Amino acid sequence: ELERQQIREYRKAVEAAAKGKLADSFARLDAAGSVISCGLDNQADKLSEEYLRIRQQNASAVVVSQTWAEVHRLNTSIRDALKAKGLLGQSDTVVQSLDKLDLTNAQKRDERFYPPEAIIVFNQKVRDAEPGKPGKLAGVVSSGVLVEVDGMFVTVQNRLLDRITVCLPRQIPLADGDRLHLKANRALASGARVTNGELVTVKGLEGDGRIALTDGRILDASFREFQPGYAITSYGSQGKTVDYVLFSDSTIKAATNAQQWYVSISRGRRGIRIFTSDKDQLRENLVRSGHRPLALDLAGGLPRPGRRDVWHRLRGYLLRFGKSAADRFIQIKSIHRRRNHQPTIVHEHKTTRVLGERPKRSRSQNRSIF
Repeated sequence: ELERQQIREYRKAVEAAAKGKLADSFARLDAAGSVISCGLDNQADKLSEEYLRIRQQNASAVVVSQTWAEVHRLNTSIRDALKAKGLLGQSDTVVQSLDKLDLTNAQKRDERFYPPEAIIVFNQKVRDAEPGKPGKLAGVVSSGVLVEVDGMFVTVQNRLLDRITVCLPRQIPLADGDRLHLKANRALASGARVTNGELVTVKGLEGDGRIALTDGRILDASFREFQPGYAITSYGSQGKTVDYVLFSDSTIKAATNAQQWYVSISRGRRGIRIFTSDKDQLRENLVRSGHRPLALDLAGGLPRPGRRDVWHRLRGYLLRFGKSAADRFIQIKSIHRRRNHQPTIVHEHKTTRVLGERPKRSRSQNRSIF
C-alpha cells in the first residue's frame, strides 16, 4: 500500500510539471522523499548504489544526466559497481565504439570540427559507399566533403551531408549483461533493424565481433555506433520508459529548464530519485528556468587539426594508374595554383610639379560653362 501511495504522488508530480506548475511538482517529490541531498564528491557513488539496489530487485532503471561529461563518468561508475557485485559476465572484451559528434551541416563543411582521429560513417548510400561504411576525412572542397573509403575517394555533396555522421572512436569493455545505448538506424545482416536511441542488453559476444542481444537480434561486427547505456542525457531519455528514473543534478543553471524537468521525471512507471548537492539551488533554477537546450556539451571547442594537402593524398590514389601519371597530375595542379595566386601588379601614374607651379589644365577644363 505504501508503494502505491508513492506511485500516486509521483504521478501527481508529473502532472503538475506537465501543467507548468514546477514549484508544486518539486514540492511533491521532495515531500515523498524522492529528492536526495548528497555531496558532489559522492554523488556518483550514491547513484551507483541506488542503481544497484533497483537492479537487484529485478526492476529497470536509467540514470538521466545533464551533461555528456557526467554521462560518461556515471556510465563508468555504475558499470564498475555492477561488475564488483557479479551482476555482469566475468570476462570483458574491449571493443571499439563510435561516439557521435552532433555536427551541423555547416560544421561538417569546416575541417576544424574534425579531430584527427574522427571516423565518418555513412548513414545512407552515397555512390559506392553503403550504409554503415566507415571512412576518413580526405578534405573539404567547394562541392562537399571528400571521404576516403577503402582506398577510394567519395565526394559527399553539400546537399547530402545529412547522409554522413562524424564519430570519435572509443575503447569500451563489454561483458554479458551490459547495457548499450544504440546511436544509429540500421538494417542488420539478419534482416532485423535497430533504431537510434534504443536501450538494449548484451547476451554475449561472438568470436567474429558480432554482439548478441537478449531480444534475439545480433549486431553486425561493423555496427559500432553505440555507447554504454546506464546513463543518458535528458534528450536521449525521450521515448524511454523504465520502472525508475535516477536524475543526476549537475547544479548548472543553464542545464536546468522546465522542458527538461518534465521529460526527465516522466520516464518512470513507479518513481524517481533525484540526487543533488544543493536542493534549494535546484528548486530555484527550476522555477526560474525558461526553455533552454536539453543537454549541454561542456567539453569546449574542438582543436584545429593541421591543414591537409588534399592533392597529395589524391596522388596516392592515382599511383594505381602509374607513377608518371600521378606526378604529372600534381605538377599540373601546382602550375594551376601558382597562376591563380600570382600577385596583381598595379602601375600608378604619378604627376609631379614644382612647388608654386600651377597645375596644367586640359582644354576641356579651361572651357567656360557660360
